[in-house]
This record gives sequence, C-alpha cells and structure tokens, in this order.
Amino acid sequence: MGNTTAVSSATATIAAMITPALLILGSASLVASALARMARVVDRARVLTAFIDEGKCSSGGLTRDQLRLWLDRHAARARYAERSVLLLYSAVVVFVATCLSIALDRIAGDSLNWLPISLAILGTLLLLGGGAWMVVESRLSGEQIQDEIRRALAKLEKDPHELRPS
Repeated sequence: MGNTTAVSSATATIAAMITPALLILGSASLVASALARMARVVDRARVLTAFIDEGKCSSGGLTRDQLRLWLDRHAARARYAERSVLLLYSAVVVFVATCLSIALDRIAGDSLNWLPISLAILGTLLLLGGGAWMVVESRLSGEQIQDEIRRALAKLEKDPHELRPS
C-alpha cells in the first residue's frame, strides 16, 4: 500500500504541474503574436521614415502633419506591444516558477500550498495585463489602418485616373 500511495502522490504532483504548463503554452502563443505585431509596427515605421529620408513626402501626397501623426501612432503601438511582451514573458517565468513551487510544496509536505496558488494568480494577472496591452495596441492599429484607407479613398476620388495602366 505504501508504494501505491507514493505512485499516486507522484502522479498527483505531475498532474498538478501540467496545468501551469498549459498556461505557459498559452502565454508563449500570445508572446509570439505580440512579437509579430511589434515587427509589423517596426516595418511600417521604417517605411515612413525612409519616405521622409528620401524626401518623398509631398510626392506621395502626405503632409508633414499626417506623417507626424502616423509616426506618433506607430511609436505608441510599439510601446504598447513592448509592454505586452514584457508582461507575457513575465507570465511565462511565473508559470514556470508555479510548476516548480508545486513540486517544492509536495516535498515540504504540503506546507507551502499558498505558494503555487499565489504564483498561479500572479501569472494569470500578468497574462491579463499583457492581453489588455495588446487590445490597446490592436485598437490603435485599427485606427491607423482606417486613417490610411480614408486617405487612399480620398486620393482616388480626387484623381480617379491615377490607376490607369501605363
């Protein structure tokens, strides 16, 4: 019977450690998404800065104010994505610590059961914060693309022959 108890205790410990591992997987997926969004922001900002560096602002129909607004938005989006990545990576670290604290709690005879619970809650809050920053970044991204679409449509209305084949 002592052997059965040891096996079921080990199985229970491993089973308990799987839950944070699933949260790690979810957090890592969100990190990948946030990093992809950050890369998109960087690419778009670089295009705009190259546009400015090459002196193509007026030839592209963009005003200095429009470029400044768009670059400001991209800077804000980059900050939001960066905050999100920080929180999401922190969540991964905390969830790994949660897995280890479950084992530590079992070794200590279940005297530290507050530790894995506290770490799991902290990790979940970090996950929530990272997700919230991505929502803010996504909304700003939506505003940006709507502005770009309005500008392009206005340009089409102004010169409908611009798209004629050469």
